[in-house]
Amino acid sequence: MKIGVMLLPLMILISGCTHNTSNASNGNNVECDSDSDCAAAGCSSQLCAPKEKASDIITTCEYKEEYSCLKLTSCGCVDNKCQWLENEGYNECLEEVRV
Repeated sequence: MKIGVMLLPLMILISGCTHNTSNASNGNNVECDSDSDCAAAGCSSQLCAPKEKASDIITTCEYKEEYSCLKLTSCGCVDNKCQWLENEGYNECLEEVRV
């Protein structure tokens, strides 16, 4: 009985905690609805992230050759996730620098 009394407040606290995502539809983690909701982030602008979070993202300041390929693409929204948009030029560039 004592354990139940101790767990009840914890269960109430946990059940009251929810993650509020303004764009969330049917419980999915929605980062974006359109390309304009996304932006480049990180010291080398190597990450594609939700625009409202991009300025808060901190990364190490290193440069990898594949970052040069990012100029051939753009940060956009694919399936409600911010990511670099693939295209032929971008993919070819990645293949060349990764060899």
